[in-house]
Amino acid sequence: MKPKVYIYGLCDVFYDGYYIKGLSEVFGKVQYSISKFPRFTQGTFAFIIEDGNGAVKNVIIDSKDSSQIDKKALDWCSVYGKVNYNIKNVESINKDKVIAIGPSFGIKIWNFVETIYYLILNFSRFRDSIPYKRGFIANYWRQYKRFSLKEYKNDSSSDNYVFFMNSIWKQEPETNNNRALFIKSCKDNRKVSFEGGFAARKDGNNLGLDDLVYSQRISLKVYLKKIKKSAFVFNTPAVLSCHGWKLAEFLALGKAIITTHHYNKLPADLLDNKHVLYVNNSDDIKEAINKLTTDVGLKRNLELESREYFDKYLAPEKVITRLLEKI
Repeated sequence: MKPKVYIYGLCDVFYDGYYIKGLSEVFGKVQYSISKFPRFTQGTFAFIIEDGNGAVKNVIIDSKDSSQIDKKALDWCSVYGKVNYNIKNVESINKDKVIAIGPSFGIKIWNFVETIYYLILNFSRFRDSIPYKRGFIANYWRQYKRFSLKEYKNDSSSDNYVFFMNSIWKQEPETNNNRALFIKSCKDNRKVSFEGGFAARKDGNNLGLDDLVYSQRISLKVYLKKIKKSAFVFNTPAVLSCHGWKLAEFLALGKAIITTHHYNKLPADLLDNKHVLYVNNSDDIKEAINKLTTDVGLKRNLELESREYFDKYLAPEKVITRLLEKI
């Protein structure tokens, strides 16, 4: 008898559709329930696997930006998959339950008809238990507006065209500074044909970075096309020092990545000069840019290794199977 899989019905299908896809790839059919679960906070991604012999496995996947651990969820589960895993926030008594799963990103998992079907089905079944109904509904639509995972593939990159587009975060000066250094380094390098900059903040306060703001607003479709074409990309930890979506996207796209060091644990180390080029300051960034505009072999090897890392550690199915192996 095939195992039955139940997903907590108040999960966030925008942030965690990635893992719904992984469960579907591993098990096929999945179901949604709230009666089988404790009363978790809306947006918690929890699932239960019941095999034909009555054995039950409880799993949590925590994709929040914060490295804090949800104690109620940790006590309940058999294994706790954490995107932003930091050992200092895990009590030693339950440390063995927690596993670093690395970053993910928002993907489309249902077509339009499927999105409407699951929205109506789950909203009607769980309506009385949904505290934030508007957000619940919106996340189904936000999921649909993303791209399916198959769109994230290795495409031919340019030799010298570089595209960059990122947010200015009010509470993250280190992130803003690192991104500004990359923009300036690209603009100062005559070998680089640079496009992009910071996205203007909606409140108009660009925190003194107005000269680095990109004047155009672009769609997700155009953004993805330009990132695929870009000779290389830049990553730095974002909100609360998290692994942002962009790191996972860049690895899925097989990009040559220049990155500052990570604060949180990954499922396996990204190695310098193999998977990525690590940088600490402005001089490092300039040196990395020079390497990638002059050494075609290095750039191509980084592209191949980054996609291979994604396939081995971050693909939705691999995340699920690694969690199950931990139990």
